[in-house]
Formats: sequence, C-alpha cells, structure tokens
Amino acid sequence: MIQAIKKLTFKFYKLVNHLPFNNTVKGKVSIENDGAVLWRCKVTSSGIGNRLILRGGVFLHCEFVFLGNDNIIELGKNCIAINASFYTEDNNNTIISGDNTRYAGKIHIAVTESKKCIIGNDCLFSSEIVIRTGDSHSILNEAGIRINQAQDVVIGNHVWVGHRVLITKGVEIPENDVVGTGAIVTKKIDKSGAVIAGVPARIVKENINWDGKRF
Repeated sequence: MIQAIKKLTFKFYKLVNHLPFNNTVKGKVSIENDGAVLWRCKVTSSGIGNRLILRGGVFLHCEFVFLGNDNIIELGKNCIAINASFYTEDNNNTIISGDNTRYAGKIHIAVTESKKCIIGNDCLFSSEIVIRTGDSHSILNEAGIRINQAQDVVIGNHVWVGHRVLITKGVEIPENDVVGTGAIVTKKIDKSGAVIAGVPARIVKENINWDGKRF
C-alpha cells in the first residue's frame, strides 16, 4: 500500500513539473530532465550555452543560477535536494553531483572563474552548508597582483557533511569521511575514513565509516 501511494505521488509531481505556476525559467538555458521531479524551483540564466542536466531525483524549492556562458550544472540519479542553491558565475564553470546524493536542507554551492565543484556518489549533506571555489572579490599584494585565485573543490564518494560547514576553494575530501558540525575546511584532506572537525578543520579520528541508518 505504501509503495502504491509513493508511485502515485511521484506521478503527480512529474505532471506538475509542466505547470506554469510551479517552476520558473528565466533566460536561455538548455534543460535536460531525465525523469526528475521539481517543485517550486527556479532556473535563471544571464548568458548563453548554459546547461542544466538532471539525471533523475527530486528537487524541492531549489535554485539553479547561471551568471555567464557555457556553464554546466549536472545532478545524478536519485539525487534529493531541498532548499539548495547551485550557482555558476563567469564562464565555463561546472557543478557535478553524483548519484544517490542527498541535500537535506539549505545549501549554497557557488563555482566561479572557470572552476569545478565535483561531488561523488552516495553523499549526505545536512543544512546551512556553503561550498565555494572562490572568494568573489580580489585580494592584492603590494604590487597590485591578485593572490586569491579560485580553485576546484572535489568531494569523494560517501562523504557526510554536517550542519553549518564551510568548504572553501582548493579543498579535497576523500571517500568515507565525515565533516563535523560547524567545521571550516580550508585545505586538502589526505586520509579517507576520517572524521574532520574544528576551525580550521583537521582530522580528529581515523579508521571510521558511516551509515545513514541508525542501528
């Protein structure tokens, strides 16, 4: 009975995808939707050649913003996102999120200066999380040369990111890691199966794994 209700609900939301009052699209953007359900989502593009690719999943009250040209936002199969914002600013930026990854609450991912944010499969993100590849503004040295260029962010498979975490440019997080509540991650983490916590974040426990179920 429960499975039948779920199937009917999914079919209903797939139908309302096409209703004008539900989702809004502004500007020129190619949308490739392979069966994803969207509810009250916004897609905005101020440039050309931008692509939103949805491999499936459910997106509730999400925002997809393209500020520039030839940017890609691609979300994998069975992805679930609630109140998530995916931003590309400048040209040739990429956000890729893998299959079965869940964004449980408000999250902001911003990619600038032709960089990438790559997120693996089977990840779990809590709420009030910010991930950025750049600072959006310039820091200059005494010679007037900029010293804070943007850098890629890479998050491996099966990573759990806790509440109110900040992940900054150049960060790499290996598979099976857990990022603790309130952590500010500012550099590459070189060990998988670890708990990362603190400001700035560091490894506080090793040889762990995690499961989304409570046993």
